Amino acid sequence: MAGHSNHPDKHHGAHGMHHGGHQDDAAFLETNRNHWNKFAASYSSEPWQKDMLNKVNAFIYANIKWIGVDFVDPSTTFEVTDPGQAKKVRVLDYACGPGTITHALSSRATEYVGIDLSENMVQAYNLRFNSATTDANSGDEFLNAHAEVGNLLTTEEPPETFSGAKYHDFDLVVVGLGFHHFSDVRLATKRLVERLRPGGVFLILDFVTHAMEAEEHPELKATANTVAHHGFSEQELKEIFAGAGLRGFAIVRMGDEVYIRGKSKRQPFMARGSKI
Repeated sequence: MAGHSNHPDKHHGAHGMHHGGHQDDAAFLETNRNHWNKFAASYSSEPWQKDMLNKVNAFIYANIKWIGVDFVDPSTTFEVTDPGQAKKVRVLDYACGPGTITHALSSRATEYVGIDLSENMVQAYNLRFNSATTDANSGDEFLNAHAEVGNLLTTEEPPETFSGAKYHDFDLVVVGLGFHHFSDVRLATKRLVERLRPGGVFLILDFVTHAMEAEEHPELKATANTVAHHGFSEQELKEIFAGAGLRGFAIVRMGDEVYIRGKSKRQPFMARGSKI
């Protein structure tokens, strides 16, 4: 996913999922790109990273129906069907990093398009899902998945490169652990929702913030107000999604915690909405 740092504290280092982009600040973008380029080779080398990836995968599996996409049944992947009748499920994995979300969804979709700021993350993604280079024992089966370097979140119109049919009418647009890195989340959400087909689902996977915790535990509110962090309350997310033309907002929390660098506790959540 868009692997930035691991949540509110921007310099945690990373999780193997990924990051997004401070679209209007060229210096920030360059710093971000360079950081993730360096990080691409070791995104899952630490025990805490592996633990987080395993828990996130399990969280996605457990809520696959909740996501609201009519996915392909993985058990039918190799059944011979009439190509003209075969179901197509297209996913845009934005700020894709090395492909954590793509790997988690796997053969439930028939096509994945990844986009990331980092050239090295894109390279890692493409090596991971390329049948010619995928190790049969690595657990990363061949998927119809390809990533490209790019940024769709500029205030200007996105580059001509991303204007074709290949980059529109997705059944699912997903941002994994990158949403909190977007400088203008309202613009980012609108830009990404534009890529969905009507009825398509916009999904983010991120970390529960102090603001969300305070909503459930009022006694934390005084403390939360003293903490400067880049987070969103559930109400804020609901308004951001509605403002981008999404309906049916829903949120689900993991109910378990992951540890960033083995120290900072975070609870992942997923939030979704459907394009009107």
